[in-house]
Amino acid sequence: MNQILLINPSIHAKTQSKRATAVMSLSFPTSIAVLAGYLLKYDFQPSLIDEQMEPLNDTTLQSLLAQLAPPRVVGISSVTLTVSRTQHLIRLVKKLAPDVTVIVGGIHATVQPDDFLQLPELDILVRGEGELTLREIMETLLSEKKDLSQILGISYRQGDKICHTPDRPLLKDLDELPPMPYHLFAKHKNKYSNFGIVFGSRGCPYPCTFCSARSISGLKYRFHSAQRIVDECKTLIDVYGQTLIQLADDNIAVHKRHFKEVCEGLIQEGLHKRAAFHGSLRGDDARDDVLEMAHQANFTIIYFGLETGSERLMQVIRKQETVAEVIDAIHRTVQHGIAVGTTIIFGLPSETRADRKACIRMVQNLPIASVRYNTLAPYPGTAIFNEYLPQNKILIKDGWENFNVQYLWQSDDIPYVPDSSDRLELIFDTMYANFAHYLSWHGIKQMFLSPVAGGNVVRLSSRWYTSLPELWKIYALFQYMMLRFLSVAVRMLVRRLFNVSKKST
Repeated sequence: MNQILLINPSIHAKTQSKRATAVMSLSFPTSIAVLAGYLLKYDFQPSLIDEQMEPLNDTTLQSLLAQLAPPRVVGISSVTLTVSRTQHLIRLVKKLAPDVTVIVGGIHATVQPDDFLQLPELDILVRGEGELTLREIMETLLSEKKDLSQILGISYRQGDKICHTPDRPLLKDLDELPPMPYHLFAKHKNKYSNFGIVFGSRGCPYPCTFCSARSISGLKYRFHSAQRIVDECKTLIDVYGQTLIQLADDNIAVHKRHFKEVCEGLIQEGLHKRAAFHGSLRGDDARDDVLEMAHQANFTIIYFGLETGSERLMQVIRKQETVAEVIDAIHRTVQHGIAVGTTIIFGLPSETRADRKACIRMVQNLPIASVRYNTLAPYPGTAIFNEYLPQNKILIKDGWENFNVQYLWQSDDIPYVPDSSDRLELIFDTMYANFAHYLSWHGIKQMFLSPVAGGNVVRLSSRWYTSLPELWKIYALFQYMMLRFLSVAVRMLVRRLFNVSKKST
């Protein structure tokens, strides 16, 4: 029998329109997948629930809990957008089965532990990387003493007291982790927009102020062996029939020689003839030899985080590269026969409306297949969050529901607006930028010809326009977004006219 149930909770119900959810790309939850794979290596038997695919209710959860063998454990991995659901599940598990040990982990638990430790129903909180920690917890719960005090990287409840153990050092050799247990999610592989995900590394050595990735890994960068990465790609292609593999690293070529070894391995195995590959790069890492090797290995699109069109703002967010370097990389990537996607963040500290307008004009002249304009979500653990939260400049709604980079389509209550910007104008400009790209002739053509045209967010099948259900979903989303855009535009104009009239009197 299974001894532990691992849950990937659903996002906050108010964070995203149902019309958007219907067409959003869904990836299988690698966080609980890696944990499950490590537990299997040590002969523990986990069961898994991904609420993207199998929403839980009281009845189904109680049935799953009843099937657990002692020590009965439930582990929940939480990011910021799933905090509310995670808190609800913690309470619900204890209500249905008071003897079950409830554990929570993930990046939000690491950077905002009090969001969960305040709940008397929670037993253990895991900070940082969780594989070794979760295994040691399971071993301890099976022991006679059940002494949690020697386990690094946890906070646990002992009566009315919360005890904290020292942080756990990062795992040095990632190849100690077993291969991703794709078989645990295979029953849903046709429902996930991208089942073919491979993580080749952890961490990022750059100190960007808006990114929460280093909340767990710091600036330390570690990678799997090239052969391990190639083997996982081969498994996805041979066993699960995947024709698109995404290397989901923050940056696929931090270590140039290692990336070339990966590409050479893909070519030697003939995998480049059987699948296409996607990945993300920084502009200053996109050397011509790297791009040429990526092209030979059949990387069909590379994503660059351009973030802004302002060199001044690039310094503000400490990206440690220039706009010019990224633009140059975009042009050279296309010259090497690889499509390009990019992301832009509006609402950066000290950003002005003039900065946004200049950025929109610049992006419109770039040879890109996909772009996504977001507003800044200063996630807990980031430098921006740590700086502006004490100044009361960050709005946190109940359950962190507004911490979605696309929350502007849901509500005006985006979490951060720089002092140099107006809230409605910021939302309007971000909406306008997205529409200006996707309703242009180039954008419309890409939507019909390229499955990556949706900014790696909207799920598009290769011939979505021939399916009435798919067409209806796209229409419903467009109608929702357009009505929201018009609402913001009208309110912005009315307010502007009112202010002008008021000043004239």
